[in-house]
Amino acid sequence: MQEPQERTGRARDLGRRAHLASRPDPRKWIQCPRPNPDASLRLVCLPYSGGRASVFTWLAAELPGDVEVCAIEFPGHGRRLGEAPMTRLRPLVEQLADVIAARIRPPFVLLGYSVGALIAFETARAFVRRGGPGPNALFVAAARAPHLRSPRPPLHELSRAELVEGLHRLAGRHNELLDNEELVDVMLPVLRADLGLDETYAREPGSPLDCPIAAFGGSEDWTVSRPSLEAWREHTTGDFSATTLPGGHFFLDSSRGLFAEALTAEIKRLDEMI
Repeated sequence: MQEPQERTGRARDLGRRAHLASRPDPRKWIQCPRPNPDASLRLVCLPYSGGRASVFTWLAAELPGDVEVCAIEFPGHGRRLGEAPMTRLRPLVEQLADVIAARIRPPFVLLGYSVGALIAFETARAFVRRGGPGPNALFVAAARAPHLRSPRPPLHELSRAELVEGLHRLAGRHNELLDNEELVDVMLPVLRADLGLDETYAREPGSPLDCPIAAFGGSEDWTVSRPSLEAWREHTTGDFSATTLPGGHFFLDSSRGLFAEALTAEIKRLDEMI
């Protein structure tokens, strides 16, 4: 019969093994279009609902050469399409924080687009809770401040036809990809999961971040008004800026050059503070 101390040690060892086994594999999560081990700054990019890591590929060629773009591929998206998308924000954030802590060398900035901005914000808060080094800045795009609710009706529980129509309205234009029935069959579960992360979100009380926040919005984005963009100011004790670019919710695509220039300006401003 095992002694109590031996059984306790064995249980503790099994617990450690289970924890290690449950950790996310960072290699699945991060894609770097232009790897640069000597980069002076890493920009960790989180995509919009249904988006894949590759939507940020072009950005690697537009930013300064000493900035490494590290794009996040969430479960169920892009190359991870065979995995189930995550439907709860807190576990997603905790796994993402684990991945970043394991694979991203500081200094780094989190850039979140649309629902990615919400995930980036909560990931920055997770680093604060853990007491370890977090992002040197938070860049948020096409997203209202997290304490504000969306002006549009929720989409994630609508019927197939209603959800497709709602996605057209959200984009501010007809998206021809949504005319492909087979593609819609594949993507709707992922889109429902991502939209649900945003539409069921309730911010827990907490202190503002101490890192700078830079917010970017589209001049024709009816879902994110200028006041709701500027309201991000409430979530930092550090520097804050808000920039409006031409385009709707997906100015990431329609104003690529201007967006890259705006990001570069914020990165250069951050360099002076690091």
